[in-house]
Amino acid sequence: MVTAVFWILATVLAYSYVGYGLLIIALARLVRPRRVVSPSQPLDVTLLIAAHNEEAHIGGKIDNALRLDTGPHRLQVVVVSDGSTDRTAEQVRSRASDRVRMIEIVEHHGKIAALNVALSQIRGDVVVFSDANSRIRDDALLQMLRHFGDPEVGGVCGQPAVAQSRRGLLGRAEDLYWRYDSALKEAESRVGGATSAQGTLYTVRRALVTPLPDAVADDLVISLRVVARGGRLVFEPKAVAEEEVTDKVAQEFNRRVRSTERGWRGLMLMRQLLNPARFGIYALQLFSHKVLRRLTPFLLVLFFASSMLMLDAGPLYLLIGLGQILLVLWIALVLALPALGRAVPGSSMVVFLAISHLAMALGVCRYYLGHRSDRWTPVREQGPDRPLP
Repeated sequence: MVTAVFWILATVLAYSYVGYGLLIIALARLVRPRRVVSPSQPLDVTLLIAAHNEEAHIGGKIDNALRLDTGPHRLQVVVVSDGSTDRTAEQVRSRASDRVRMIEIVEHHGKIAALNVALSQIRGDVVVFSDANSRIRDDALLQMLRHFGDPEVGGVCGQPAVAQSRRGLLGRAEDLYWRYDSALKEAESRVGGATSAQGTLYTVRRALVTPLPDAVADDLVISLRVVARGGRLVFEPKAVAEEEVTDKVAQEFNRRVRSTERGWRGLMLMRQLLNPARFGIYALQLFSHKVLRRLTPFLLVLFFASSMLMLDAGPLYLLIGLGQILLVLWIALVLALPALGRAVPGSSMVVFLAISHLAMALGVCRYYLGHRSDRWTPVREQGPDRPLP
């Protein structure tokens, strides 16, 4: 019985980490690329930015947005200031025009509430969502909008990248993860449609955006609703937006815990999309890319436990078990003695992955324990913190 559990867990983990990626990329090579159908008429486009205490970024974000190449399409920038207590609103007012509009909410209610207020006042054809601290490359918007001539396309996902100025350890690890995730989305886009968007940059038809429930990952739920309403999500690799990421462990860890909690809540809210009888291969993509990935920390614990029970079952099991024990001990040593981690290449990346898995596990547990991260505060460089080794 223990042997069967061991190999089942090993197979599932191998599929989650490697197998799914290889499978979806192989399937994508067998599928003919869909023809891009450009809109026959200019679109009315709204770039929506939710901001809370973003005085360091919002001015540059608006200036960046106004420089974007929109071709024949008409762009308006809408900034909703969610109870900002700094100079965010002042920065927006100084740039107000017929192309820049501000919606100011006096009290801080959270990102979901801010988005719902703004969406109730937005019309037009498509809404572009983008984080306040990201910078969109000049042709990114035009690259996304060219897909909306196809009535089946409900949304377009951009490609996130880490700003060159933030390429510390966490930045490099985040950039590597986004590159891997983008490769999966590009393959998924050709097969059953991209699974979901990432908040750095994505675009959705206005008619498909409805009010959001509290305490969910807004980018996930908005994009999943596109699919639920019959639309298709397309990934556009040329639509690049760069974002700064923090190099401070505690801030990034807490962000990942909250993000997982809110994301899991969104997945459970939209769990009907996991039914392959209704949503075909997209349901399998969503399970593999989003659900199984968040369950891997728990599977790793079970795999470790089964390995310990199998230590005397043969040389292979002994090697696998001892390898896991040494890995756990090494992670603990690097956390306790950061200088040791700096001396051995690759140690910090292993610790980063361990921290990420722990954050995912805590996020899922928080959901089932009834915690709700309603309010939203962006993770920015604020004060000292212990860096990763």
